[in-house]
Amino acid sequence: MNSVHLTEEKLQALADKAERTTALEMQHIANCMECRIKFENYQLINSTLQQLPQVAFDPDLADHIVAMVKPQRSAIHWAAFIAAILGGILVMVSTVLYGKQFFAFFIQLPYILRYFFALIPLSFISVQTVLFFLHHQQKMKTVKEKTDYLAT
Repeated sequence: MNSVHLTEEKLQALADKAERTTALEMQHIANCMECRIKFENYQLINSTLQQLPQVAFDPDLADHIVAMVKPQRSAIHWAAFIAAILGGILVMVSTVLYGKQFFAFFIQLPYILRYFFALIPLSFISVQTVLFFLHHQQKMKTVKEKTDYLAT
């Protein structure tokens, strides 16, 4: 038995069949119990790795992660933006010009109509709040699904 053993790198290369095995190396592996066990272990590792299923990598993974991190901006239609500004200006001007008359008119309304006019904006705000939370919940669910997918 030869006292000089084959290196780990040499045994791995021989087990991978990356290098040609010489008769001297094969004789050493056959006679040396320590090198033979290492060589057979490397062959077992190689055959096990080849039997594993290939893992599919999503090439758009980086885009998905960036899309999750980047805040999404919704497009503002310029006509709607200008209409909202003009509407706000109209409300301010009419409040200054006709504020006292509107208040007098509002006081003359029956209680049921006063509550109705007060509840319309409150109900609108409530509906918008609920829609916001539902949208936020859906986004968080999507993020959780993607992170769970990445964890597996």
